[in-house]
Amino acid sequence: MVVLGAGYAGLTCFLELQDRLPRGYDPVLVSRDRHHWFTTELHVYAAGHDADAVRIPLRRLVAPPGRLVIDHVSALRPAERRVDLKLSGPLEYDLLVFALGSEPEYFGLPGVPRHALTIGSPHAARQVRERVRALAERSGAPSHVLIVGGGMTGVELAGELADEYPGRLGVTILEAAPDIMAGFPPDLVDAARQILERKGIHIIAGSPIVTADESHVYLQDGREIAYDLLVWAGGVRGHSLLAGAGLELGGRGRAKVDAFLRSVSDDRIYVVGDSAAFTDPATGREVPPTGQAAVQMGKAAAENILRRLNGRPEQPFAFRMRGQFASLGSHEGVGMLGEEGMVGLPAMAVKHFVEGLHAWEVGGGVMPLVRRLVAAPVKYLRGRRIRRRPGPRRTAGEQLPVSGPFGDPTLSGEQPPLTQQ
Repeated sequence: MVVLGAGYAGLTCFLELQDRLPRGYDPVLVSRDRHHWFTTELHVYAAGHDADAVRIPLRRLVAPPGRLVIDHVSALRPAERRVDLKLSGPLEYDLLVFALGSEPEYFGLPGVPRHALTIGSPHAARQVRERVRALAERSGAPSHVLIVGGGMTGVELAGELADEYPGRLGVTILEAAPDIMAGFPPDLVDAARQILERKGIHIIAGSPIVTADESHVYLQDGREIAYDLLVWAGGVRGHSLLAGAGLELGGRGRAKVDAFLRSVSDDRIYVVGDSAAFTDPATGREVPPTGQAAVQMGKAAAENILRRLNGRPEQPFAFRMRGQFASLGSHEGVGMLGEEGMVGLPAMAVKHFVEGLHAWEVGGGVMPLVRRLVAAPVKYLRGRRIRRRPGPRRTAGEQLPVSGPFGDPTLSGEQPPLTQQ
């Protein structure tokens, strides 16, 4: 019994199996990292916060009969019922859970993969973290961080950067769709816009990117935008190992699965999380790659594996949307809890509670839950002081920048540096 990946889906599935498998079955968890990272919180780490606030050591969670293997998966070979590990060599399985997450989807845009960073993995977020710190320490005018993608990842990173480096970084969100935060009700999108713009974040929507080089992105309407750091948050696709294994794929390279989360190409392989193309029978659409979907899939796959081993019929997976929340900086957010919309500190508090509850459920102890319960009010008090935090020292006569990477046209009369080609 092998589980590939220790993200939300993989770890949830593994821990269920570790606790409930019949005697004689020894589940193996394969992870390239020694920690379980809260990947929906990687924007916090990328903006400069402590790594231990968004991760739990796997050694605290894995116990007999479970076994942890720290290694990189180099190939999936369904015909031989084995996976190839970079350091450990072949690993055979009877049943496999594929939960290796996603990879960036660049939509074939020239120059973007070469010049943009992402925050889709701990390693990628660490690269953004290091670049951001270096830019914030530069003297002179604020450096410009351009985030391509106005979904939850993009807006959460933008808000966190604006609060963490006030006056030292200019932040822009570039979204191809007519507005940011697709899937949220219009009133919450408007509220989110107001919060982000109040922090000096510039939002450009309805402007698809066509190419990028080392210093500019070029838009479909002929405009160009200069940047110091380009971050891609424009979409994800299924893990590339799936295509290499010959499994049938659905949208954006995700593996097609049946009602029980088994690959339609091989019913010994369960695919869960961001790499699963599961069509929700209630909506007729694929379930989007989110943290809550990953946790639900992980639990459902474990339950079906246990039923299968005990000779009982497996149960169809049913995704239940329990709400969605987006942080917009250190102490504010927006979200939906059922049909109830929330804005500001209450939304942030609920988001922290959900994250802490997950940490507690996987065995991280009570402290992550307590830490997150107090985080929202503490960040709120900290956020009230942000505007009074002194910026970098400037030479005599040097003009202080107004908020935002381009200045505020209503105050300075300047226009954003978007030029016609």
